[in-house]
Amino acid sequence: MRQRYLNSVSKEVALKMWLESFPLRALEGEVVATNKSLGRVTARPVRAVQSSPHYAASAMDGIAVLARDTVHAAPLRPVRLEIGLNCSVVDTGDPLPQGSDAVIMIENVVIEGTSCYIEQSVAPFTNVRPVGEDIVAGEILLPRFRHITPVDMGALLAAGVGEVAVLAKPRVTIIPTGDEMVPPGSVLKQGDIVEYNSAIISGEVELWGGQPIVLAPVADDAKLLSKAVEEAATHSDIILIIAGSSTGRGDFTVEVLEKIGTVLVHGVAMRPGKPVILAKVGSAPVVGLPGYPVSMHLCLETFVKPLLFSYNRQPLPSSVQVEGVLTRRLVSPFGVEEQVRVQAGCVGGQVIVTPLGRGAGVVSSLMRADGLVTVPAQSEGLAEGEVVSVTLRRPPATINDTLVCIGSHDLALDVLADILRVSEDMHLQTSHVGSMGGLLSLKRNFAHLATTHLLDETSGKYNIDVVRRLFPDEDMVIVNLVERWQGFIHRWERAISGWQDLTKGRFVNRQRGAGTRALLDYHLKLQGIEPRDIEGYGREESTHLAVACAVDAGSADVGLGILSAAENFGLSFTPLCLEQFDIVLRRDSLSDPRVVALLRVVRSPEFAARVGELGGYETKMSGEVVWSTHAR
Repeated sequence: MRQRYLNSVSKEVALKMWLESFPLRALEGEVVATNKSLGRVTARPVRAVQSSPHYAASAMDGIAVLARDTVHAAPLRPVRLEIGLNCSVVDTGDPLPQGSDAVIMIENVVIEGTSCYIEQSVAPFTNVRPVGEDIVAGEILLPRFRHITPVDMGALLAAGVGEVAVLAKPRVTIIPTGDEMVPPGSVLKQGDIVEYNSAIISGEVELWGGQPIVLAPVADDAKLLSKAVEEAATHSDIILIIAGSSTGRGDFTVEVLEKIGTVLVHGVAMRPGKPVILAKVGSAPVVGLPGYPVSMHLCLETFVKPLLFSYNRQPLPSSVQVEGVLTRRLVSPFGVEEQVRVQAGCVGGQVIVTPLGRGAGVVSSLMRADGLVTVPAQSEGLAEGEVVSVTLRRPPATINDTLVCIGSHDLALDVLADILRVSEDMHLQTSHVGSMGGLLSLKRNFAHLATTHLLDETSGKYNIDVVRRLFPDEDMVIVNLVERWQGFIHRWERAISGWQDLTKGRFVNRQRGAGTRALLDYHLKLQGIEPRDIEGYGREESTHLAVACAVDAGSADVGLGILSAAENFGLSFTPLCLEQFDIVLRRDSLSDPRVVALLRVVRSPEFAARVGELGGYETKMSGEVVWSTHAR
């Protein structure tokens, strides 16, 4: 029986052990052209070759004079100077003419022919840049281990430094593993996995000052992996092995590293990223990274980033943290520190923090994340409404300018967010928790807007009755975003003629609280169909695209959703009804400049045209106030 993990150690203990196992590397250097040195680290102090300026230069447009010739100048007794005799016309940057020691600005000179009249005296070296005013030849411009900036490059070039000695970039060899790995752009078959982790790692390694070297994927073969690692250890400063760090059937990275090197740690009390391996082969540090991208990325930031910065003799950049209110409860296993990706936005003067999908394979959560919230190891989670610390991954100004929209999902929201980003320089943050979830978030002041399409079974109207119920004493407004067709999403070979057909195949549902789920339950009740008679009724997805994806993948035969989602996957669509998809907000939000910009876009021809291209939408009511508290 295979060993599960070595005893998991805390992240702090693992990191300390890891960094102490690898003293600072030998200072290998190389010489690069100064204009190619951006982002590099100086290997030794850099001295100026020449002074800047290297001649006495005029600092202004005007006339160059000898200061003592201007001593008696006054408004009532102007002094006349003659061009070519005791003054010269100069421009900024011109060498100071022989016999001159000052410059009078052109606006303080009256020129008549070759005569110049001045009304004020000047002291020697007025408006003159002496030799070496900026840089003196021989002075140290940059110390050793300086991270070269664009301004540094300019100063070096001004000082005549054409080449600079820099530290060689740490060589980071990246070894993807797995029989199932195929290059991006391949025609995919069942079981193929696109190998994109190396692209993520390479990009981060470059940003952190390293030189990535990506090898071709190594098959699930211990001998092949052993050979690849041993060869890499001869020329690499760091080796990263992607996948195989856990204990699956093809996971034998730890066994290979135990045979050819030393395993320092296998298993860290962190989530995601628990199965990470920290090892040493020869003198090279080796990290066995989990294959799931979120786990992999967290392990990179935790163990690889600090090592690269230490190799380059650079301090780790400090992170920006803000406090915010958590919108949903987070349950976490005791004894494991968990990093949760979150979105953040400022609502009602406080930062609102909404957790994203927590799956280790949900790479999209890395793209959408505004920051990270840490659930301590000695905790079983965080409560809704709890004030938490967020380590930001975006500038704080972005958080303050964000418009937070929580509720039902629709592709039109993606179009709206894109137009707002380009035309209004504004970020629309959307979180898909279903119509009811969005309205409850709005009620708790966790959002500026809620998106909803809840049909009232009694009145037959959308959204009005539930808003009245949830906000009895508040001044609310409902604005239409779009009207859209809901219907059955199914494969072309499977005909769907009515609701009874749902009992004859595999169904994929929307989550509780979603408007689409409410529509389904309403019609099932009308048809007398019991949910237990539908295979897959309990299988829930949070977006229309996820429903369509399940049908397209063949794991479901039919789902309820919108036409644009079906068309996105080339699936068949049987229409059922045209429904309202609305925005709910408080009336005082109508004066918020961000909401004003949003409504301007919703009412624009561009929005109507782009939503129309998706298929299955009507926009004649878009931006129209369909109900308000005053109108009831």
